[in-house]
Amino acid sequence: MEKKNNITMVRALGLTESISMTVGTVVGVGLFTCGSAQIGIVGKNIIWYTLIAFIISIFPAIIYGELATILPYSGGTYQYAKYGLNKFWANLAGWHYIISIVAITSGEALAFANYFQILLSQFGIHLFSNQTQLIAIVLIVIFLILNIFGVKVSSRAQNAFMFFFWGCSILWFIYMIPNINLSYLHGNINSNNLSLTNMIYILGLVWWCYTGFETCVSMGDEIKYPQITIPRALKLSIVIVFICNALFQWFLLGIVPSKYYHSISIATAPYAEGLQLAGFIGFPIILLCVGIAFGGDLSTINPGIAAPARYIYTMSKDNVFPLFFSKIGEKSKVPYNAIILIGVINIFLILTNSIIFIASVSLVSLAICYIIGCCSYIGMKIKYPSIRDMFKIKLGSLYAGITIFIYLFVILFSEKSAIFTSLLITLLCFAFYFVLDKNRLKTNKSEIVSEYREQPNDDEKIVMDRQYAIWKLCTIILATISVLLYVVF
Repeated sequence: MEKKNNITMVRALGLTESISMTVGTVVGVGLFTCGSAQIGIVGKNIIWYTLIAFIISIFPAIIYGELATILPYSGGTYQYAKYGLNKFWANLAGWHYIISIVAITSGEALAFANYFQILLSQFGIHLFSNQTQLIAIVLIVIFLILNIFGVKVSSRAQNAFMFFFWGCSILWFIYMIPNINLSYLHGNINSNNLSLTNMIYILGLVWWCYTGFETCVSMGDEIKYPQITIPRALKLSIVIVFICNALFQWFLLGIVPSKYYHSISIATAPYAEGLQLAGFIGFPIILLCVGIAFGGDLSTINPGIAAPARYIYTMSKDNVFPLFFSKIGEKSKVPYNAIILIGVINIFLILTNSIIFIASVSLVSLAICYIIGCCSYIGMKIKYPSIRDMFKIKLGSLYAGITIFIYLFVILFSEKSAIFTSLLITLLCFAFYFVLDKNRLKTNKSEIVSEYREQPNDDEKIVMDRQYAIWKLCTIILATISVLLYVVF
């Protein structure tokens, strides 16, 4: 781990924290806004889009898990591209990741504001009506303060948000089961007339419900035994995200008659609005909004500030960002200046007040980042033959190639405004890189072999393996239930 003024980050995150950070980043704005709104267009066929999105996310998740065992440090794709390609591509990946995750976070803050206002309306309170942006900005400021206090504090809060969300979700599912109308699951909707362009656009929005799955690799300097923890967290997290998407989508299908699908397709809060359209008021909406707003949304905003700040910190140390942002707090052990900058960017995006635009920009930028990450995986295997034995995945290069092709396809069929914005970001990256970086394209090849090789002792390993086995068993059971709901009903 590199040092700055003898202050280093603290490896305080275990498997549970890594999962809650990763799943929290992903489960939120996509699932509870524009992702599930696509049910209003494709109906029960949403499960196919969800499955495809899962499949095209599992490949890069596995690849990133392997890359993290070689370079278990902060910076994720930026670090991988720096060695697998060069520092220019690393800089490009870093910027696109930062913009994408910040977009997710700002979209999540807006989503929280929408659900929070709906929640208050159930109690007849309209104090914050039409104050969506103000609520979102205040929320970002609160999370800036939380993250500046340090990763130990923010990770405890993250676990609380994530488990609160899961607890509310289970209670809501149990409460709503008697209200499921199985005939609604086969509602009349004609999605066969969709053009290829529309289908890929819908797939992109559903895939956005999976983006950000690699959050834990961006915080590699703060994860305990990262060569073991990160690959496990990534594999579990991507399946947990599928479970959340599949279950919530199935319940929405079973609750809302197809005659309201058009309203769902344009809804900013499809679950809350769907319940209202179906005639549900009071407790089910309150429980849902509390779970989504104070669990799902908050669990996304928290790592959505922490993760991109680690990219800025790492890039700053490499002189492709002002050195000012590499400072680490003496007590908090976090890059506080980088965290503050992420908050400022969030506020700027919130002022656009458009979740769809934010989603499109995030989708394209993160696809670019993952493409660079997969290219880095292939490049690293080619450039450093001495470490090929560290790559354990069979057909890893094939997985990377498939991912690159699919993500290029998704980009081509995205919103034109989002593609234009991403091109503008790319041009700014060019300028920023050539102005700031004084050591262009120079990396120390000896650094590719990780110096961090700390391993758990026997007792710690037993505890880690037991914890992983429990997470794995629960994930398999819930994933099976999620698929069977669509197959049986």
